[in-house]
Amino acid sequence: MSDVQNGCCDDGPTVLPSPKEEMRRRKSAHLPVLYELENPIPEEIRDTDELSKTLQKYNLVPYAGNDKHTGHNTLNWYLMLAKLSPTHGSAIEKLAKYAVGGRAMFTRSENPDYDIGEETQPLTRAEKERYQAGITQFIEFQGGVRDYHRLITASLKSNGNAWVEMSIADRAGQRRVSLRFVKQQNVMYRKSAADEMRMAVISPIWTDAYLKKYEPAIIPLYPNFVKVDGVKKTLFHLKSGPFNWYGRPDSQSADLYKYREVQDAMYIVKQAANNFTGQLIIELEDDGQDPAIDETGAWQAGFNSFADRMIENYTQRGKDPMSVFVTSRAFGAKPMFVFQVAPNTNEKWYKETGTMSENFILGSHGCTLRFMGKDAANGFSTDAFVSDYVMNMEPVINDLRTTVMVFSNQILTTAWEALEMQDMNEISLTFQSPIQSRIDEYKTAPAQSNAPQSPQIQNV
Repeated sequence: MSDVQNGCCDDGPTVLPSPKEEMRRRKSAHLPVLYELENPIPEEIRDTDELSKTLQKYNLVPYAGNDKHTGHNTLNWYLMLAKLSPTHGSAIEKLAKYAVGGRAMFTRSENPDYDIGEETQPLTRAEKERYQAGITQFIEFQGGVRDYHRLITASLKSNGNAWVEMSIADRAGQRRVSLRFVKQQNVMYRKSAADEMRMAVISPIWTDAYLKKYEPAIIPLYPNFVKVDGVKKTLFHLKSGPFNWYGRPDSQSADLYKYREVQDAMYIVKQAANNFTGQLIIELEDDGQDPAIDETGAWQAGFNSFADRMIENYTQRGKDPMSVFVTSRAFGAKPMFVFQVAPNTNEKWYKETGTMSENFILGSHGCTLRFMGKDAANGFSTDAFVSDYVMNMEPVINDLRTTVMVFSNQILTTAWEALEMQDMNEISLTFQSPIQSRIDEYKTAPAQSNAPQSPQIQNV
């Protein structure tokens, strides 16, 4: 979950409380607690014994620490939410598409934090062509510039982290820089003191058997480099939140509602898969000879148990389930009883809880219903989507784009320095909105409509 401790992996000495301190704690135990929330899903994020031993053996820092039996599997939980929560996953995808899904463009470098009011001169076509030629010839974005940045953005939104590996190599007398996105599930920090150089371990599988057979890559964080087969390598890490090792998604306030959305979907799917098909139950009087629950008879019929026989005959798991269930009461009871099982049609419950989860999840992302393509009142607006986008979504998307592109351009700064082309740092890479033309039209329309009209001269 999200309430993990930052310093969970420090190897400090264990200090036991003094008898006086222990007595003070016991006296204050009856005091009311203002806020205390037990982790509701400990089993979902509990590490296996094998994984815990591997992390300890290789001195690795798990994603979430060890609070309440949580560890590295908290990352898997966050990745599961991004895949299985439809509202959460679609919000991530759409935000990434609007933030860095448009065409890449070049702008003159500016301070992302301060605006001193100085007018920035737009780039000339010659400057743009020169920068494009340099970045195309000497710097490689794995998967292309747009996919590379969309992977960074989606990772930051889903688990709060984004990793990029930089490789600098000399080929045929020319230096080249390669930038590769690294999945958070494939990288972990190696434990280190605060004043030591941070190193990260990269591996696709975190089992002792795999790590013994395939030695993982150990790469330092920038500004430190390691040389592997003549190639210099370093890692860049972007994290969300004030955490010591790994970040958390900025939408973590809605974690429980993401999980609830997944739970509801799973319940409906399992209900359909395991639904009891015996919608008509007929109870007859037992003859006093054969028991109603007959394990031996089920074994003789080729089933593992009486319950297995029931599942095969009266649930959707069976190949040809029956819709009438005939059973018997004890000998001497009433001769017959018929009961109809009504299907679960409590649609209002799922609709209300689903709407609640959707609203909380979208709110944690800063998304509006209209932006996500949901029905919403238009009011007096003649262009509801664009007006909603400009007023509500553009600040959110611009902030996300700025966060990702500041990180990306810092990496490019290091690349230009390695290529001895520092003058390229005067230009920055960014992305335009996929609907930029519509936005420009919307923003200029009021000015045009309010402009003074020239007087009309009529012939008399």
